[in-house]
Amino acid sequence: MKALLRSFFYLALLLPILFRPVAAQDAPVDEPEAAIGMESEEAESVSIAKMLKDVEYVTKIRPKKKTHLYFFLRSRSNCGFCVRALPREIELYKEMKGKGAELIMLNCDADTATAKAWVEKSEVNFPVITPETAGQIKVPAGGSGGTPNVVAILPDGTFMEGMSGANGSSDFLAGWKDLLKEAKKMKKTGKKKKTRKKKARKASETEEI
Repeated sequence: MKALLRSFFYLALLLPILFRPVAAQDAPVDEPEAAIGMESEEAESVSIAKMLKDVEYVTKIRPKKKTHLYFFLRSRSNCGFCVRALPREIELYKEMKGKGAELIMLNCDADTATAKAWVEKSEVNFPVITPETAGQIKVPAGGSGGTPNVVAILPDGTFMEGMSGANGSSDFLAGWKDLLKEAKKMKKTGKKKKTRKKKARKASETEEI
């Protein structure tokens, strides 16, 4: 009889464990973001001007305010592919500078001192944001997301395209003229849509009167 009671006692202890509901702590945990400022393409867009407002720069160079298209390059000094791609990126910036497109590096080094040493040694001629503040630029990563990667973003924060890899990133930037034309077209189309909505709203208000 004692053995039977002991069996029921142990069974009563085991039942809650065997048939317990799934707790919140059993749910999968999201992995941390892999790159500085990386956001999904579906994330709500924020204007570039707003994101750039409080960032700090490694370089004295600043982005042009009147820009139709921004290229954001994620790069770091201890990445062989990044180092290999940088000279061509510098040359491509010379082509696009002052023509409506802007290239900005989101530096992914460990600290500003490391980034500054690399930027000065390489004679980088475009704006470079410090690793400490680059995370404020919430834009998607290009291609696979590894460095180097570059993305094309409209001033209102709308994502266009992106690419990763030393050759991929440089070749993507080399097509800046076509991307700039597309960006201007998208902006013009957006303005037309806004104008049509405004006219429709005015017509509706007139009818009500």
